[in-house]
Order: sequence, then structure tokens, then C-alpha cells
Amino acid sequence: MNISSLAVALALAALTAAHGSTAPPAIRANDNRVAAGQFVRHELHLSLEARWGSWYPDGDRGVAAPIQAFSEAGKRPQIPGPLIRVPLGSVVSVQIRNAIPGSHLTVHGLMDRPAIRDRSFDVPYAQTRAVRFRAGAVGTFYYWASTTGSSLTKRFGVDSQLSGAIVVDPPHALPDRIFVIGQWINIRNAHGGPNFNYELAVINGKSWPFTERLSYARGATVRWRWINTGSGGHPLHLHGFYFNVDSRGNGAEDTVYARDRDLRVTELIEPGGTFAMSWKAERAGNWLFHCHLTYHTLAHLPMAQILTGKPKITNDEYENGIVHRAGMGGLVLGISVRGNVSHVAEPPASRRLTLVVEPAQGDGPQNPAFRYVLDEGGKTISEPGDIGPPIVLTRGVPVAIDVVNHLKEATAVHWHGIELQDSYYDGVSGYSGAGARLAPMIEPGKTFEVRMAPPRAGTFIYHTHMFDVYQLRGGLAGPLIVLEPGQRFDPATDHIFTITTTHTVADAGKIFVNGMFQPPALTVHAGVRQRLRFINMTTFWTNAVVGLSSGSGTVRWQPIAVDGADLPITARAAESAVQTVTIGETRDFAFTPVARGELLVQIWPDPNYGLVTIPVHVI
Repeated sequence: MNISSLAVALALAALTAAHGSTAPPAIRANDNRVAAGQFVRHELHLSLEARWGSWYPDGDRGVAAPIQAFSEAGKRPQIPGPLIRVPLGSVVSVQIRNAIPGSHLTVHGLMDRPAIRDRSFDVPYAQTRAVRFRAGAVGTFYYWASTTGSSLTKRFGVDSQLSGAIVVDPPHALPDRIFVIGQWINIRNAHGGPNFNYELAVINGKSWPFTERLSYARGATVRWRWINTGSGGHPLHLHGFYFNVDSRGNGAEDTVYARDRDLRVTELIEPGGTFAMSWKAERAGNWLFHCHLTYHTLAHLPMAQILTGKPKITNDEYENGIVHRAGMGGLVLGISVRGNVSHVAEPPASRRLTLVVEPAQGDGPQNPAFRYVLDEGGKTISEPGDIGPPIVLTRGVPVAIDVVNHLKEATAVHWHGIELQDSYYDGVSGYSGAGARLAPMIEPGKTFEVRMAPPRAGTFIYHTHMFDVYQLRGGLAGPLIVLEPGQRFDPATDHIFTITTTHTVADAGKIFVNGMFQPPALTVHAGVRQRLRFINMTTFWTNAVVGLSSGSGTVRWQPIAVDGADLPITARAAESAVQTVTIGETRDFAFTPVARGELLVQIWPDPNYGLVTIPVHVI
């Protein structure tokens, strides 16, 4: 037995001793398809128990993690906890028993809806408490508990998976699926806080590639509910399709949108947040839905290493040797849209571009530096900063892009936000495509041809989808601008701000804007309408705050697009020129300076770090 296995065995042995002669039961991943409890005269009766169990987020053959979880009385514990799903107006009667030795269980969320704030009650060890509440509002909610006295955002250890979904259905509810996000950060640092080198993120109790694979018939309408009971925020991104945001909530209340629903390819769900979404599975093939905070989609360290406190990796977790043993993991769902993919006809390309991926100055194993170089008809385009040059396409015009890899490692390119007709070009090697026709890795020295005819004008992104954190940190991202037929891109009035992570660990508290710490000043003309396109492609700053100000304070601008989709007229009212842009999101604003003077674009990911300012001279 190796030292990692021994440590796991000792941890489980300690739990066995605490339970007497009974080993902690194996925890079942809960796919939230079956509601718990029994209805008696229009009232749901449910008995819950909080207990220790052995959790297998990496499948039944993975290493078990001892953790606390909920179960229905007399049944195996589940992660997430048993689903409470009832029709509007139902009464729910719950009994909760605390079977975690030596603990004091604090339970939240089992309360009347609608609610203004959370309510909680305590359950000492070996005791049972009863609670009764009314489901008086339609929406997506949840319950959760702690044995460490932690808030939801600080609950990252043994009690981090004590959560379950509550759904209140309207009359004639349509079929949907429920996904609960959890995080486990098992190792604490010297100050008692989480050690983020050892983070595991799961969907319905599993981590990719062990998360559920979803399959839909082409043309189906897909409805999902998302609940974030973890300690961090998650910008969730759908490949290849737009989705409607049907509701947003915070666990106590939920706002369901009857109309004017937001159209997105990326939606941020904060800790304790919920949202419902729907989309049309119009095109066959394999697609992904995943968190765009790349730490949460990096294959985590093996469970045994997490449990034994593996020594800190040299410099940071993206050292070259580690990266080449890591792929995607964590918060990822695989989606297959069934249908005949042979119907996808390849239109003849009206344009041909070459996108070269090559090392940049300063590249090294711990501080990667890469770049994209664009070539069309012998004309080479690159950027002075560490960022890809804008690729400017025309809506509906077919284009072929040859991606040429001059790196010493494999790469791939994802066309973020583009509604591709053929998922083969979506950029997830070994997965994008259908059947036996799957996208390859672009190996060193190889070329991969991508074909598309963008169906929508707007602001999009192209970026690596291979060893994402490492290669994104190296500079492999760039803006993809799609114009309406007949339009020309004019950099004098159309300004792109691509926000990325810096290369070196020493600059971890800073950001690049257009690949630079200090982009050059802009000069614009008074009375001339300007378009500002903001793109967030950082790897670990969940949000970036962007703003435009004058000497007397912020000015006003007009939001015109999000994620490449034009906003409806009702959402285009002028507003104060300060906005949050999450990872994987693009936001466009229009602004017309009325007089000569000086303005300032400001971009920062956190109030204490990384402020970048860009002077704007109005002449």
C-alpha cells in the first residue's frame, strides 16, 4: 500500500471507529431526477439525516473521500442531498436527524417561500428537529447545512456537500433538469483558510469526465436549473448555442421572467445563486457546457494526493510538467445532440485565413509566452501586445481558417460564441464532432482547417481549449469580430479591449488589456459615435469592472450587445458607464463624446489589484 492509499485508509478507519463497527456508507451521486419524500393529503413528508459517508466524485473506481452528506432516513447518503420538489402551494414537513458524532448541525433554507432572507435552526448530535414550511412561490431554491459554523461562502471542507435542491413547480410545469454545483477545498492553510491548490468542483456530486453525459434529439427544447452551493462564483458557458435566462434567484427568492429574457452564451452564478435556462438543440454533434473559470475545469489532483496534502508544486500549479499530465476536469457537462450530421454541407470558402500559433519572446516552462499571427493572402497581422490580432469576418460569408501549430506542444482553438453548423470545428479535441469524426489535437507542426459561416454579427472570442490555464496565461486568446455585410471595421471608432491574465507568477496581481500593462491612448472626435467592445478572457479573476469617466466622474453610455447578441430596444437605455464583465463574456457599448477634453477608460478585476487606465483624447 502506498502512502496516499495508507492515508485514505487511516482516514476511513477513523470514521469507522466513530461509527462503532460500521464503516461509513458509500455516497450516491444524486442526479436530481427523483423527488424525495411522500405526499400525504397534499403535504410532502420527508425524513432527512446528516451523516458521514465515503464520496467518489471520480467514479466508483476512484479514491473515496470521507465527507458529510444528507440522506433520506434508511437510505444511502447522497450528494447533493435529496431533492425536494413540490407543486406550488404545497406544504412540506421535514424531520432532520443529526447523526454526525460530536457535531452541531445548523440547517438553512427550509422555510416558507417567498422569503426575504434566510432562516436557520440547530440540531445537536443524535437529536431530531421538525420543520414545516409552505411552497408559496414558484422557483429554484435550496437547503444547506454546516457543522463548522461556516457561512455558505466559507464552507469548503467536510461539510461543503451538505446541500440539496428545492424546486417549486407552477401548474403544467415543463420537463427540466436540475444541477447543483459543489466545491470541496479540503486542505486549510496556516491561517485557517482554504488552500486553493487542492480544489475539487462537482456537478451533482461528480467531476468531469464522470459527470453525466446528456443526450437530446435535434430540435428539442432543453430546460435546466442551476444552483450554486459552492464557495466561489462560476461563469457557465454553453458551446455552440445561445440560451435564454428564464429566472435568477438567491435561494430565498427567485425572479421568473415572463418576457424580455436575457440571451446569453455565458451566465455568472455567484455563491448561493440560482438560475434557470432554456435553449434549442438545433444542430447535431457533441458540445460542452462548462465553467469558464479555468481553475474549475482543470483536472484536479488525484484524490489521494488531496487527502495526504501533497507538497506544494514548484512555483505554481501550472508548472510545465504538471500541465502535461492535466486535461479538463471539474465543472464540465458533455452534451450530444442526436441527428444526422451528414446534412451539414460545407459551403465553398469565400475567404481563406491562416492562424499561426507560435512561441513569443520570453517563453519558458513556468512563464509561458505564446502568440497568434494572422495571415491572409501574404499579409501578416500580429499585435504588439501578448494577444491575438482581431479576426474580422462577415455574417453569412463562409471562411476557411488554417490553424498552424508552431509550438512544442499540442493546442486547439475554440470559436467562443459562434453558432457553428458543424461541432467538429468547436475546438475540444477528442470530443467535438460526432461518431468517429472527432476533432484532433493540433499537434506540433500540424495544421487543422476550420470552416464556418458566422450567422450573427457581434463581438466574439477565439482562444485555446488545450491546457486552458497554461496556454491562456501564455497569450492564446484574441477578439473575433463579425460584421454585417457591407460594413468595414474602423479602428478609429471601433475599440476592442481584451482582458487577459499575465504570463508570470510575479505579475499575478495584474492584468493585460490588449496584451499590455499599459495600452496606448485613444484619440476620438467629438460628436462621432464610438463603439467599445470589452472581452474578459482572464483565467482566475471571475469578473472585470470596466468603466469610462471624465474629470468630473463617470459618464453615460448605451449598452448595445452582450455575448455578441444585440440587446432589445428595452435594454438599451443609457446608463452610468460602469459595468461588470465576467469571464467568457463580451459586452458592447456605444458612446458619443459631446465636447473636447480628456476621458479615461478604466479596467480592473478587483478593487485592490490590476487597475489599467487608458487615456481617451477627445478632439
